[in-house]
Amino acid sequence: MCRASARETPFERSIAARIRAVSAPRVFVPDVPIAADFKNSRPYESVTLPDDEAHHISRVLRLKSGDAIVIFNGRGGAWDAEIVESGKRGVTAKVTRAHPPHATPPARVTLAVGLLKGDAMDAVVRDATALGAAEIIPMATAHAVVPKRARGDEAIARWTRVAVASAKQCGRTAVPVISDVADFNEVIRRDIGTKLLCVEPALGGVEVSAMASDAVLLLIGPEGGWSDAELTSARAAGCHAITLGPLTLRAELAPVVALTRVWAAIQT
Repeated sequence: MCRASARETPFERSIAARIRAVSAPRVFVPDVPIAADFKNSRPYESVTLPDDEAHHISRVLRLKSGDAIVIFNGRGGAWDAEIVESGKRGVTAKVTRAHPPHATPPARVTLAVGLLKGDAMDAVVRDATALGAAEIIPMATAHAVVPKRARGDEAIARWTRVAVASAKQCGRTAVPVISDVADFNEVIRRDIGTKLLCVEPALGGVEVSAMASDAVLLLIGPEGGWSDAELTSARAAGCHAITLGPLTLRAELAPVVALTRVWAAIQT
């Protein structure tokens, strides 16, 4: 009679970790350190969840002691954990196992996008997070007509929450940096290896082609597009004009298409 092995194989452990990661709620705890050695890491002390996460776990999901969760710190670390206390005093969990680190992206891609109206910026942050952007820079541009209140600390905090929620949903362990609103001319002067400026088809940009770069700055304009002065300044700063095809895309859709094409070009 065949007997199951008492010890899990590496493949079995990997499958089990994936099942837990899919089924257990993901919780963002930025203060959890990254394990230096994932193979030999030992359980950490109990971790107290932040108030907003504790409320979601105890009041919305109604999880209790013994339930499983996955904790991630937004900097690449993720751990299996078990709730040991859930009540009015908060939620505490015991971290039991570190997840193997995700593969490092072949390049650091920074997305700079002209400020958009309404909820469009939320959609850009959500999708850019799922598509692996390392940093998202909201830009003040010549044709971006957005109230000042939509550029302040509250807006940055909201976009950060959107990025965290997107990382939870897609399984990403690193949350992109949401930078303060920056001026277009400040952004194009950044010292980044490859700078790509998305332009309308009529302006004669080229298709994204295979590239060997470990750092890319991808610039997307607002609904009103780039001004002539911005186009001139971008070229002077070393930006390469690219097109996303023969059609004019909505401002919130352009980052999705651009990021997809950039990743394809980097990995070609």
